[in-house]
Amino acid sequence: MSEKKGPIKGIRDRISQLWNQYPNWGKIPQFLELLEKGLDKELFVDPDKKEIPIPIEDLPVDEVLRKSGFFRNLYEKLFPVSHVFRITYRYDREFLDNFMPLSQGGYIGRGSYKFVYQLPWNQVVKIGKSKLPSDAIFGSLFKEVGKDLSRFLKPEEMELRNYLKNQTSRDSKKDEIDFKFKRLGLERLHYWKLKSLIPDLVVPTRFFMGMRVRNNPFGIPNVTLTPCDQQPLLAGKHLKEFTIRNEKLDQNPIMEKLFPKWKLNFDSHRFGVISKSKLKKIAVDFNRVIEVTKYLAEEEKLIFDIHAENIIITLPDFELKIFDFHVFDDYLYEPSEENPTPEMDHIQIIEEFIKSFELD
Repeated sequence: MSEKKGPIKGIRDRISQLWNQYPNWGKIPQFLELLEKGLDKELFVDPDKKEIPIPIEDLPVDEVLRKSGFFRNLYEKLFPVSHVFRITYRYDREFLDNFMPLSQGGYIGRGSYKFVYQLPWNQVVKIGKSKLPSDAIFGSLFKEVGKDLSRFLKPEEMELRNYLKNQTSRDSKKDEIDFKFKRLGLERLHYWKLKSLIPDLVVPTRFFMGMRVRNNPFGIPNVTLTPCDQQPLLAGKHLKEFTIRNEKLDQNPIMEKLFPKWKLNFDSHRFGVISKSKLKKIAVDFNRVIEVTKYLAEEEKLIFDIHAENIIITLPDFELKIFDFHVFDDYLYEPSEENPTPEMDHIQIIEEFIKSFELD
C-alpha cells in the first residue's frame, strides 16, 4: 500500500526534484567551474620565492611572432606597456587585482589576435588586439556566447560589465564594453572546445578582463580595458623550428617577391638524440589532434585553426602541447586550392611532420 502524501510533503518533494534537476542554481555555472579547476595551482606564483628563469636558448623561437616590424618595435619602446591588472567588481565598484609588472624589454611579439609580453616569472600575459566585429573569429560561437553570457562569465564579471555600461551614457561606448566582454567569453569557449577533448595537450590558460597601462614618452599613462590571458612559459621547440625551407611554391611574380611561400618539409632529427618510444608517444598525440580536428569539422562544422606556431614540443620531457588556437566556422574559412575541405590544410601539416619521424 503506497504512503499517502500530504500537501506540504508534495510541495517539498517538488522543490527537491527541481533543485536536483538544476544543481548549479546560485553557483558559478559548471562550464566555468570545470574551466577554472586547477588553474590556481597550475598558475600559482609565490612572490617571495625567487624563480629561476628559463634560459633564453631553451625558449621556443617563433619566426612570425618574434619578428615584429621596425615601427612596431619602435612603438613598443616609445610607448611601453608598464603593467597589466585583472579588473573585476567588488565593493559596488570596479576592483583591480593580480598586478602583472612588465619591463620595457618584455614585449615578445604579436600574433593574429594578441600582443605577447613576458612576465618577470616564467609566464606570459597576452593582451587582446582591437578587432572589428566583422572579423571571421566572431561567427556562430560568438552568437552562442551572446545568447547566454552568464554561462561564460563569472558573476563578478557580469556585475562589472553592467557597472561599466551604467557609467557611460553613450550607446557606442556601451556597445564597445559589451563586445569586449563577449569576446572574453568567446576566448573561453574556444579554449574549452579543445580542453574538453584533449585536456592533457592544451597549455593551462586563464582568461580574464584586464586593464592595460601603456605609458607615453612623458610617462603619462594610457589605460585600456581589454580581454587578456595568462599562460606558463614552456621550454621547448615550436613545430616551425623543425621545418626545412627547400621547396618554394609557385605563385605569381608579385606574390612570390612580396609574400613567398614554402613547402613545409620537416626534419625531426633537430630533436637531437631521442628514443623511438618518445617519438611514438608524440606521433600518437599528434594523431589525437588529427582526430579532434576531423571531429570538429565533421560534427560541428568548425575549423580548428592550428598552425606550426601553435604547437610546441617541450624539453626535456618531449611532450606535445598546444596553445593560442581559435575555432572558426567552416564557411568563414577558405581552404587552399590543393584540399577539398579546409581542415585538411592543418591535418596535412601534422601528417608531414609525423612522416619525418621515420617510424614503421
